[in-house]
Amino acid sequence: MPFIPSEATLLPAAYTVAGFAGSIALLRLYKLRKWGRVRSTFSLRDKTFVITGANTGLGYETTKALVRRQATVIMACRNMAKAQAAIEKIRQEEQEERKGSKSSGTLIPMQLDLASFQSVRQFAGELQRTVPRFDCLVNNAGLAVREPEFTREGYEVHYGVNHLGQFLLVELLKERLLDQGTRVVVVSSRMHEIEAEIDFKNLGRWVEYGSRLNRLYNNSKLMNFYYARELYKRGYNVHVLCPGLCHTDFFRHYEPKWYHYLLFSPIVWLMLRSAEQVRGEGISQFGGQS
Repeated sequence: MPFIPSEATLLPAAYTVAGFAGSIALLRLYKLRKWGRVRSTFSLRDKTFVITGANTGLGYETTKALVRRQATVIMACRNMAKAQAAIEKIRQEEQEERKGSKSSGTLIPMQLDLASFQSVRQFAGELQRTVPRFDCLVNNAGLAVREPEFTREGYEVHYGVNHLGQFLLVELLKERLLDQGTRVVVVSSRMHEIEAEIDFKNLGRWVEYGSRLNRLYNNSKLMNFYYARELYKRGYNVHVLCPGLCHTDFFRHYEPKWYHYLLFSPIVWLMLRSAEQVRGEGISQFGGQS
Protein backbone atom coordinates (compact mmCIF):
# COMPACT_ATOMS: atom_id res chain seq x y z
CA MET A 1 0.00 0.00 0.00
CA PRO A 2 1.53 3.35 -1.03
CA PHE A 3 2.49 5.79 1.67
CA ILE A 4 0.17 8.79 1.80
CA PRO A 5 1.47 11.69 3.90
CA SER A 6 -0.95 12.84 6.52
CA GLU A 7 -1.74 16.40 7.45
CA ALA A 8 0.27 15.90 10.61
CA THR A 9 3.45 15.21 8.61
CA LEU A 10 2.85 17.74 5.81
CA LEU A 11 2.17 20.78 7.97
CA PRO A 12 5.53 20.83 9.81
CA ALA A 13 7.36 20.44 6.50
CA ALA A 14 5.32 23.24 4.93
CA TYR A 15 5.97 25.51 7.90
CA THR A 16 9.69 24.76 7.71
CA VAL A 17 9.88 25.60 3.99
CA ALA A 18 7.77 28.74 4.45
CA GLY A 19 9.89 29.85 7.39
CA PHE A 20 13.10 29.31 5.46
CA ALA A 21 11.79 31.19 2.41
CA GLY A 22 10.55 34.02 4.61
CA SER A 23 13.91 34.29 6.35
CA ILE A 24 15.71 34.49 3.00
CA ALA A 25 13.31 37.19 1.79
CA LEU A 26 13.78 39.23 4.98
CA LEU A 27 17.55 38.91 4.70
CA ARG A 28 17.35 40.15 1.11
CA LEU A 29 15.28 43.16 2.18
CA TYR A 30 17.80 43.89 4.93
CA LYS A 31 20.64 43.78 2.41
CA LEU A 32 18.80 46.14 0.06
CA ARG A 33 18.27 48.67 2.84
CA LYS A 34 21.87 48.35 3.99
CA TRP A 35 23.23 48.89 0.47
CA GLY A 36 21.27 52.10 0.02
CA ARG A 37 21.24 54.18 -3.15
CA VAL A 38 23.15 57.16 -4.47
CA ARG A 39 20.62 59.63 -5.81
CA SER A 40 21.88 62.67 -7.71
CA THR A 41 19.54 64.91 -9.65
CA PHE A 42 21.58 68.02 -10.49
CA SER A 43 21.95 68.69 -14.19
CA LEU A 44 25.07 67.68 -16.13
CA ARG A 45 23.96 69.46 -19.29
CA ASP A 46 27.36 71.05 -19.95
CA LYS A 47 29.42 68.00 -18.98
CA THR A 48 30.98 65.45 -21.34
CA PHE A 49 31.96 61.95 -20.20
CA VAL A 50 33.99 59.26 -21.93
CA ILE A 51 33.11 55.74 -20.74
CA THR A 52 34.92 52.61 -21.90
CA GLY A 53 32.77 49.48 -22.11
CA ALA A 54 29.62 51.60 -22.05
CA ASN A 55 27.29 49.12 -23.72
CA THR A 56 27.01 46.54 -20.94
CA GLY A 57 27.03 46.02 -17.17
CA LEU A 58 28.20 48.88 -14.98
CA GLY A 59 29.29 50.89 -18.01
CA TYR A 60 25.79 50.75 -19.43
CA GLU A 61 24.14 51.71 -16.14
CA THR A 62 26.62 54.55 -15.64
CA THR A 63 25.86 55.81 -19.14
CA LYS A 64 22.14 55.64 -18.44
CA ALA A 65 22.47 57.49 -15.12
CA LEU A 66 24.53 60.27 -16.71
CA VAL A 67 22.44 60.78 -19.82
CA ARG A 68 19.30 61.04 -17.69
CA ARG A 69 20.98 64.02 -16.07
CA GLN A 70 21.47 65.56 -19.52
CA ALA A 71 25.18 64.83 -19.91
CA THR A 72 26.93 64.08 -23.19
CA VAL A 73 28.38 60.56 -23.07
CA ILE A 74 31.01 59.23 -25.46
CA MET A 75 30.38 55.47 -25.48
CA ALA A 76 33.76 53.87 -26.19
CA CYS A 77 32.86 50.31 -27.22
CA ARG A 78 34.54 47.48 -29.09
CA ASN A 79 31.38 46.32 -30.86
CA MET A 80 29.54 49.19 -32.55
CA ALA A 81 26.41 47.12 -33.20
CA LYS A 82 26.10 46.44 -29.46
CA ALA A 83 26.76 50.11 -28.73
CA GLN A 84 23.92 51.12 -31.04
CA ALA A 85 21.63 48.51 -29.47
CA ALA A 86 22.46 49.94 -26.02
CA ILE A 87 21.58 53.45 -27.23
CA GLU A 88 18.25 52.27 -28.60
CA LYS A 89 17.47 50.49 -25.32
CA ILE A 90 18.28 53.59 -23.26
CA ARG A 91 16.13 55.78 -25.48
CA GLN A 92 13.25 53.31 -25.32
CA GLU A 93 13.40 53.22 -21.52
CA GLU A 94 13.45 57.02 -21.45
CA GLN A 95 10.32 57.22 -23.58
CA GLU A 96 8.50 54.80 -21.31
CA GLU A 97 9.56 56.56 -18.10
CA ARG A 98 9.40 60.21 -19.09
CA LYS A 99 6.80 60.12 -21.86
CA GLY A 100 8.63 62.91 -23.65
CA SER A 101 8.23 65.38 -20.79
CA LYS A 102 11.93 66.11 -20.38
CA SER A 103 14.89 66.07 -22.71
CA SER A 104 17.93 63.97 -21.87
CA GLY A 105 21.58 64.06 -22.81
CA THR A 106 23.49 63.04 -25.91
CA LEU A 107 24.90 59.59 -26.67
CA ILE A 108 27.82 59.30 -29.10
CA PRO A 109 29.21 55.83 -29.91
CA MET A 110 32.90 55.53 -30.82
CA GLN A 111 34.87 52.38 -31.49
CA LEU A 112 37.56 51.35 -29.03
CA ASP A 113 39.14 47.91 -28.74
CA LEU A 114 41.48 47.88 -25.76
CA ALA A 115 42.99 44.63 -27.04
CA SER A 116 44.53 46.54 -29.97
CA PHE A 117 47.08 49.34 -29.62
CA GLN A 118 46.14 50.54 -33.10
CA SER A 119 42.49 50.86 -32.08
CA VAL A 120 43.44 52.73 -28.89
CA ARG A 121 45.58 55.18 -30.84
CA GLN A 122 42.84 55.72 -33.43
CA PHE A 123 40.27 56.34 -30.73
CA ALA A 124 42.48 58.79 -28.83
CA GLY A 125 43.23 60.69 -32.02
CA GLU A 126 39.59 60.90 -33.08
CA LEU A 127 38.52 61.91 -29.58
CA GLN A 128 40.98 64.80 -29.47
CA ARG A 129 40.04 65.94 -32.98
CA THR A 130 36.27 65.87 -32.51
CA VAL A 131 35.73 66.58 -28.80
CA PRO A 132 37.30 69.89 -27.70
CA ARG A 133 36.77 69.14 -24.03
CA PHE A 134 35.64 66.24 -21.89
CA ASP A 135 35.19 66.47 -18.15
CA CYS A 136 35.60 62.86 -17.09
CA LEU A 137 37.17 59.66 -18.41
CA VAL A 138 35.69 56.51 -16.85
CA ASN A 139 38.01 53.55 -17.38
CA ASN A 140 35.34 50.92 -16.88
CA ALA A 141 36.04 48.26 -19.52
CA GLY A 142 37.68 45.05 -18.39
CA LEU A 143 37.40 41.29 -18.55
CA ALA A 144 38.14 38.01 -16.84
CA VAL A 145 38.60 34.76 -18.75
CA ARG A 146 39.32 31.17 -17.85
CA GLU A 147 41.07 29.95 -21.00
CA PRO A 148 44.18 31.58 -22.53
CA GLU A 149 43.40 34.58 -24.73
CA PHE A 150 45.73 37.20 -26.15
CA THR A 151 45.63 40.73 -27.52
CA ARG A 152 46.60 41.74 -31.05
CA GLU A 153 50.11 42.42 -29.79
CA GLY A 154 50.37 39.01 -28.13
CA TYR A 155 49.85 39.92 -24.46
CA GLU A 156 47.57 37.80 -22.32
CA VAL A 157 44.26 39.63 -22.11
CA HIS A 158 44.10 40.49 -18.40
CA TYR A 159 47.38 42.37 -18.67
CA GLY A 160 46.73 43.60 -22.21
CA VAL A 161 43.13 44.82 -21.83
CA ASN A 162 42.67 45.55 -18.14
CA HIS A 163 45.96 47.40 -17.79
CA LEU A 164 47.99 48.04 -20.96
CA GLY A 165 45.07 49.19 -23.11
CA GLN A 166 43.85 51.63 -20.48
CA PHE A 167 47.41 52.71 -19.67
CA LEU A 168 48.02 53.57 -23.33
CA LEU A 169 44.73 55.44 -23.59
CA VAL A 170 45.54 57.64 -20.59
CA GLU A 171 49.11 58.21 -21.79
CA LEU A 172 47.84 59.41 -25.18
CA LEU A 173 45.42 61.80 -23.46
CA LYS A 174 47.69 62.90 -20.60
CA GLU A 175 48.30 66.43 -21.83
CA ARG A 176 44.58 67.06 -22.28
CA LEU A 177 43.73 65.43 -18.95
CA LEU A 178 46.20 67.58 -17.04
CA ASP A 179 45.56 70.87 -18.84
CA GLN A 180 41.77 70.63 -18.55
CA GLY A 181 41.70 69.07 -15.09
CA THR A 182 39.72 66.14 -16.47
CA ARG A 183 38.66 63.64 -13.84
CA VAL A 184 39.83 60.06 -14.41
CA VAL A 185 37.71 57.40 -12.71
CA VAL A 186 39.23 53.91 -12.60
CA VAL A 187 36.65 51.20 -11.98
CA SER A 188 38.76 48.63 -10.20
CA SER A 189 38.34 45.86 -7.64
CA ARG A 190 39.58 45.04 -4.18
CA MET A 191 40.72 41.73 -5.61
CA HIS A 192 44.08 43.48 -5.97
CA GLU A 193 44.42 42.86 -2.22
CA ILE A 194 44.08 39.07 -2.61
CA GLU A 195 46.94 36.94 -3.93
CA ALA A 196 48.05 39.70 -6.28
CA GLU A 197 51.54 40.68 -7.33
CA ILE A 198 53.29 42.20 -10.32
CA ASP A 199 55.10 39.18 -11.70
CA PHE A 200 57.78 40.88 -13.80
CA LYS A 201 59.27 37.55 -14.93
CA ASN A 202 56.00 36.54 -16.60
CA LEU A 203 54.56 39.94 -17.47
CA GLY A 204 52.17 39.60 -20.39
CA ARG A 205 52.28 35.79 -20.40
CA TRP A 206 49.51 33.34 -19.59
CA VAL A 207 50.55 31.68 -16.33
CA GLU A 208 48.76 28.99 -14.33
CA TYR A 209 49.36 29.94 -10.69
CA GLY A 210 47.63 26.90 -9.22
CA SER A 211 45.05 29.00 -7.39
CA ARG A 212 41.26 28.86 -7.42
CA LEU A 213 41.30 32.62 -7.86
CA ASN A 214 42.04 34.29 -11.17
CA ARG A 215 45.47 35.58 -10.23
CA LEU A 216 46.00 37.19 -13.64
CA TYR A 217 42.87 39.29 -13.13
CA ASN A 218 43.91 40.21 -9.59
CA ASN A 219 47.36 41.20 -10.81
CA SER A 220 45.87 43.48 -13.48
CA LYS A 221 43.79 45.25 -10.83
CA LEU A 222 46.93 45.79 -8.76
CA MET A 223 48.55 47.41 -11.80
CA ASN A 224 45.52 49.69 -12.18
CA PHE A 225 45.93 50.77 -8.57
CA TYR A 226 49.66 51.48 -8.81
CA TYR A 227 49.28 53.41 -12.06
CA ALA A 228 46.43 55.52 -10.67
CA ARG A 229 48.50 56.28 -7.59
CA GLU A 230 51.39 57.48 -9.74
CA LEU A 231 49.05 59.69 -11.76
CA TYR A 232 47.73 61.21 -8.55
CA LYS A 233 51.28 61.96 -7.37
CA ARG A 234 51.86 63.82 -10.63
CA GLY A 235 48.88 66.10 -10.17
CA TYR A 236 46.18 64.28 -12.13
CA ASN A 237 42.59 64.30 -10.91
CA VAL A 238 42.26 60.53 -10.57
CA HIS A 239 39.95 58.37 -8.47
CA VAL A 240 39.91 54.59 -8.02
CA LEU A 241 36.73 52.85 -6.90
CA CYS A 242 35.50 49.34 -6.24
CA PRO A 243 31.77 48.98 -6.99
CA GLY A 244 31.51 45.98 -4.69
CA LEU A 245 29.99 42.62 -5.49
CA CYS A 246 27.69 43.04 -8.48
CA HIS A 247 25.84 40.55 -10.63
CA THR A 248 26.68 41.50 -14.22
CA ASP A 249 27.76 39.61 -17.34
CA PHE A 250 31.40 40.34 -16.50
CA PHE A 251 32.19 36.62 -16.19
CA ARG A 252 30.39 35.68 -19.41
CA HIS A 253 33.63 34.18 -20.75
CA TYR A 254 33.65 31.56 -18.00
CA GLU A 255 30.78 29.50 -19.51
CA PRO A 256 29.47 28.03 -16.22
CA LYS A 257 27.90 24.56 -16.12
CA TRP A 258 24.22 24.00 -15.35
CA TYR A 259 24.97 22.91 -11.79
CA HIS A 260 26.82 26.18 -11.18
CA TYR A 261 23.56 28.01 -11.85
CA LEU A 262 21.73 25.63 -9.51
CA LEU A 263 24.24 26.06 -6.70
CA PHE A 264 25.09 29.74 -6.98
CA SER A 265 21.92 31.43 -8.25
CA PRO A 266 20.37 31.70 -4.74
CA ILE A 267 23.64 33.12 -3.39
CA VAL A 268 23.89 35.61 -6.26
CA TRP A 269 20.28 36.73 -5.73
CA LEU A 270 20.78 37.08 -1.98
CA MET A 271 24.23 38.62 -1.68
CA LEU A 272 24.92 40.51 -4.92
CA ARG A 273 23.42 43.65 -6.39
CA SER A 274 22.70 43.81 -10.08
CA ALA A 275 24.19 46.55 -12.22
CA GLU A 276 20.71 48.06 -12.41
CA GLN A 277 20.43 48.15 -8.61
CA VAL A 278 23.80 49.85 -8.42
CA ARG A 279 22.56 51.91 -11.39
CA GLY A 280 26.03 53.24 -12.01
CA GLU A 281 25.15 56.23 -9.86
CA GLY A 282 28.01 55.61 -7.47
CA ILE A 283 30.37 55.67 -10.43
CA SER A 284 28.67 58.64 -12.07
CA GLN A 285 28.83 60.48 -8.75
CA PHE A 286 32.63 60.39 -8.87
CA GLY A 287 32.55 61.86 -12.35
CA GLY A 288 29.68 64.28 -11.94
CA GLN A 289 30.65 66.10 -8.77
CA SER A 290 31.78 69.64 -9.37
